[in-house]
Amino acid sequence: MENFIRLLPPRPQPILVRLGATTAMVLVSFLLRMGIEERAGPYGFVLFIPAIVAASIVFDRPSGFFAAALTIVLVSLLLHWPDHVQIHLVSVASFGVVSAGLVLVSEGMRKALERAVRAEAEKDLLLRELSHRSRNNFAVAASVLALQARSISEPTARAALEAGAARIRVIAEAQAHLHPASGKGDIEIDAYLEDLCRSLGDALRDVRPVAVRVLAEPITLPADRAVPVGLIVNELVTNAFKYAFPAAREGTVTVRMEQRSPTELNLEVSDNGIGCPDDVKEGLGSNLVRLLVQQLGGTLRRERSNPGCRVTMVFPLT
Repeated sequence: MENFIRLLPPRPQPILVRLGATTAMVLVSFLLRMGIEERAGPYGFVLFIPAIVAASIVFDRPSGFFAAALTIVLVSLLLHWPDHVQIHLVSVASFGVVSAGLVLVSEGMRKALERAVRAEAEKDLLLRELSHRSRNNFAVAASVLALQARSISEPTARAALEAGAARIRVIAEAQAHLHPASGKGDIEIDAYLEDLCRSLGDALRDVRPVAVRVLAEPITLPADRAVPVGLIVNELVTNAFKYAFPAAREGTVTVRMEQRSPTELNLEVSDNGIGCPDDVKEGLGSNLVRLLVQQLGGTLRRERSNPGCRVTMVFPLT
C-alpha cells in the first residue's frame, strides 16, 4: 500500500497537466471502444470506467468528473439518437450517476490510503523513539549498577552488581537491534551477537590476548527469543574469560549460531582454553543459563573439546 501511494504523483498538479492526462486516458479508452465497436454494443460505457477511476485516484475529484463528462460526450456522439431517444437518455443518465459514485469512492479511497500510510509512518516513528528511549533507560540502569559496584569493596557483592549491569546491557543491546517497523519486534541475531560479543570482549579482555569470534548465520528471531539467547551468550562468554584462560593465557572464544533444520537452531559457545572442569559448580550464572534454555524449550550439553570446552544448545526456532 505504501509503495502504491509513492507511485502516485503529489497533489495538486497543474490544471493543464490534470486535464491533459485525463483527456489522454479517456481517448485511449475511446479508441479501444472504437476498435471493438461491434462487440461493445451501442454503449460500451464499461470500457471508460478504468480511465474515470484512474483520473480520480491519480489526480482529484474534478479530474474524475471531467473524465466522466468527456466519456458521456464521446459516447453520445456515436449514438443514433432519433431511433431511441428515451433509452439513450436513461442509459447516459445512469452512467452519469454511476460515474459520479465511482469518482467519489475512488478519491475517498486515495485519501484513506494516504491517511493509513501517514498513520503507519507515525506509528513506526513512535516505536523507534520508544525503542531508543528504552535502550537509553537500560543503559542508564547498567551504568548506575556499574558505578555502585566500584564503590563496594566486598568482592562478592561487587561481582554480583557487575554481573547485573552486564545482563542489563544485553537487554539494552537487543533494543538497539529491534526492528519495530516490521510489526513483529524482530531482531537480526547475527548482528546482535556480533555487537554483543564485541562489547563483552572489550569489557572483559583487559590486556589479555583473548579474542571473541562470532560465526552466526543471518537468522531473524522475535525479541522474546533473541534476548534469552543474548543472555545465554553473555553468561557463557563471561565464564570462558574468567576460567578458561588463567595466568594471561592466550586463546579464542567462539560463538556459533546456525539453523540445523527448518525448525531447530543450534547455539554453541566454545573456547580453546584449559578445558571443562570435572565438577561444575551451579552458581547464579549456570542456573540462569539452564533456566533460559528451558524457557526456549531447548536442551543443553557441556563437553570437553580438544582443547578447551564446548557448550551446545539446541532449541526450536519458534
